[in-house]
Amino acid sequence: MRNNESFDPSGHLEIYKIYNDGTEECVFEEANTITSGMGVGLGLLYAGSGSQTMTDFQIRYFQLGTSGDSVIDTYGVSQYSLVSAFGQVNGIADYGVDTTLPLVLGGIMNWDGSYLQDVPEGDTDKWVKLLISDNAIKRIDLNSVTYILYADRNTCNDQIVNEIGLFMQNPLNQDPEMSPMVAYRPFISITKTSDFSLLFKWTLNF
Repeated sequence: MRNNESFDPSGHLEIYKIYNDGTEECVFEEANTITSGMGVGLGLLYAGSGSQTMTDFQIRYFQLGTSGDSVIDTYGVSQYSLVSAFGQVNGIADYGVDTTLPLVLGGIMNWDGSYLQDVPEGDTDKWVKLLISDNAIKRIDLNSVTYILYADRNTCNDQIVNEIGLFMQNPLNQDPEMSPMVAYRPFISITKTSDFSLLFKWTLNF
């Protein structure tokens, strides 16, 4: 990681359709926005406050959403949650009953450091998040990390997908977990079907 005086994180997102015969199609490639949640988490880490467990400062979750087209021209560093994440209506079932993605329930950090309230499955502070496995995190060089994220062919079918966010695990060591969003990107609307998986290749530079 670069020294604090020149710290200016950036990111780049590529999205591919992976068809059942193994062919790939790049459908999106743009820079993303590093949100203020990254500063919150790293500020706590550098100050030695918040959680005393290093894993709480790792980027370990992501969310997919359905209404990113509403902010495609207006989103910025102040974005702290997806416009409409899967899981808000029917909980885990929004991702599809046949999905193989590792789904977890936990809190999202609001702009003021409180829990962002939501009501999936009748619970007022639990959001559906997707776990990023260890083998999906690739260090590219001293200052760059790539996250390889999948929505398999059984996930989110017959639904529009057009936004994605990355989340730090739990920098305040709250129970339940409270995860700040650290990077965000709305993208072109993709109607997900069982004909393809979606692969998100997200590189962060620190």
